[in-house]
Amino acid sequence: MTEAPSLAPFTTFGEYLRHLRRRARLTQRELGAAVGYSEAHIARLEGNQRMPDPAVVSAQFIEALGLKDDPEAAQQLIRLAESAREMRNALKAGAPRAGQTPPTNLRTQLTSFVGRAEEIAEVKRLLGETRLLTLTGPGGVGKTRLAVQVASEVLPLYPDGLWVVPLASVQDGARVPHAVAAAIGLPAQDVVTVESLRDRLLDGRVMIVLDTCEHLIGACATLAVRLVQMCPNLTVLATSREPLNVPGEVTWQVPPMRCDEAMQLFVERARAVRPEFTLDANDEALLVQVCQQLDGLPLAIELAAARLRVLSLEQIAARLDDRFGLLTGGNRLAPPKQQTLRTMMDWSYDLLSEAERALLRRLAIFPADWTLELAEAVCAWEPEGEPTTPIILRREDVLDLLTQLVNKSLVTVDEGSGQPRYNLSNTIRQYAHEKLVEAGEFDAVYRRYLAYLPFVTPREAPADAAPRSARKKRLSRSPASRDV
Repeated sequence: MTEAPSLAPFTTFGEYLRHLRRRARLTQRELGAAVGYSEAHIARLEGNQRMPDPAVVSAQFIEALGLKDDPEAAQQLIRLAESAREMRNALKAGAPRAGQTPPTNLRTQLTSFVGRAEEIAEVKRLLGETRLLTLTGPGGVGKTRLAVQVASEVLPLYPDGLWVVPLASVQDGARVPHAVAAAIGLPAQDVVTVESLRDRLLDGRVMIVLDTCEHLIGACATLAVRLVQMCPNLTVLATSREPLNVPGEVTWQVPPMRCDEAMQLFVERARAVRPEFTLDANDEALLVQVCQQLDGLPLAIELAAARLRVLSLEQIAARLDDRFGLLTGGNRLAPPKQQTLRTMMDWSYDLLSEAERALLRRLAIFPADWTLELAEAVCAWEPEGEPTTPIILRREDVLDLLTQLVNKSLVTVDEGSGQPRYNLSNTIRQYAHEKLVEAGEFDAVYRRYLAYLPFVTPREAPADAAPRSARKKRLSRSPASRDV
């Protein structure tokens, strides 16, 4: 007798189809031949890149997958196909299902939402194909604002309720259910069970936005999965600096703002503090430089624009080598981690393990991108080599630690050249360099970097030909230097 599948973990048609195909011991090509699809079509269905046709699923897939004697699994597959198509059609139509405003705690935003049209469209598309979507990205990239904007635009599609659950101020994972209960309007109580949340969310089409999950990642992951399992019409949109890493989750990394949109954001926020602010041709070139140096991070750009109360654009550009001293004094109503650029970076750094912190700050020694092998050579060494170094990293540690830094949106990966290359943004590199100096590790890491200079490619080497001693002196003086 065929073992019945566990239905609970599967929240998308593609994921469940893959599970059933493997259970039936079929390849994608074999399943495609049985239902009249190509192997590539099956692959796209399993990747949630193509919409399933419920009629074809019922007429062809059920028999091909051997589900005639497993009606529960067959019904689940058909239900997921219908749900995916219904949500996709609803999102395309953009029409409400009910005549009244759905219950929500969304509030009118007090500042304009700038750009991001492509990002909004992509998140909406993904919401049509999954019930558990996590927006990831580094601090300050605008995950929360994007999630709230998308939520406001899809609100009519959730006639039974859409609620944002702010988690930045929640310090105990055990309190996450309480935060959800408060957001959806349940009475305050000492104990909040998942079952009580289920009873509120079970009927009708609803969405909750779990905002800022990274410091409560385990609790958020557990709760999100259980709610999605128990509530078939619930959609969860999460924001986090790292994925929840649970079955059924689709993750999408929020990119930095494009330069033109970043410039528009700067100008709009600048006019809030200096209504007469305008750009001439020289200012435009300078603003391009500012937005690029700030990595297209909306938070950093808004903080820079606020400095126009007392500084010129030229002065702001000149002070970006000390961006953590410059970019302070944010919105006092914002969470503490969003009020200055430094507190935003401190938040991310404090969530790392000691070993992850050590690798991150040592990676700041590279002026541009690097390979895994170079990171292993420069950033890791045995205890006998550097006995005074407080944190010892071995070569075999680096891959796992680097993977964690990528997952936590602190290191980026570029596979365009074939071999993966890794990099830090300007902001993260400057912050990590400060931490490298504070930890007393600069000299040791710099010596190892110099020792490997003859073996690095031009893109990994310093940008100038200054003597090494002069370069080292300059680095110690200026954490923001790119000439490592």
